[in-house]
Amino acid sequence: MWFLTFCLVLSSCALLNKFEITGQPELMPVAGPVGPSRRIVQQITALWPKRKETFLCVLELDKQHIAMAGLTNDGVSLFNLTYDGKTIVSDKSPLLPDPVAPELIITDLQLVYWPVSVLQKNLRASPWRLEVDSNHRRLYYQGVKTVEVNYLSPDAIWAKSVELINYRNSYRLYIKTISYEPLSE
Repeated sequence: MWFLTFCLVLSSCALLNKFEITGQPELMPVAGPVGPSRRIVQQITALWPKRKETFLCVLELDKQHIAMAGLTNDGVSLFNLTYDGKTIVSDKSPLLPDPVAPELIITDLQLVYWPVSVLQKNLRASPWRLEVDSNHRRLYYQGVKTVEVNYLSPDAIWAKSVELINYRNSYRLYIKTISYEPLSE
């Protein structure tokens, strides 16, 4: 199997933390891991004004860690990312276009899939604000809408098909869940 499992232990008291990428606009604070234990494989199509890329994303998480790997459809590694509750560690292949940043992908996936209560708690004392209705999430930074999530095929456990529009960084993601595998804890 082309997927390599990543493990990272998070501090039990650190549920949510903020980080910044040098030279990038401030990102939504990254949330800590949430249970239950699971491995998700998704196909992500990223669109920019003059470019389109499609890749696989494997996300493994439980209450103790978050790990993510990006792969070509043939299984070639594009990026790896782990999160320890304070620092994001990532590597990026030269095959991955410059506009694709693993740090943006993890915050995008959290905005789409993490429980609203976890995201709202973290954003309470920040310039970020989240609005939610049954099929949408809208993220605002200092009153300006920066990201919109549209659930095209909602699911009670993990949405199967999602569109994410990032107005701030001028890209759109189409996320299709290929598999969702609960793992034993």
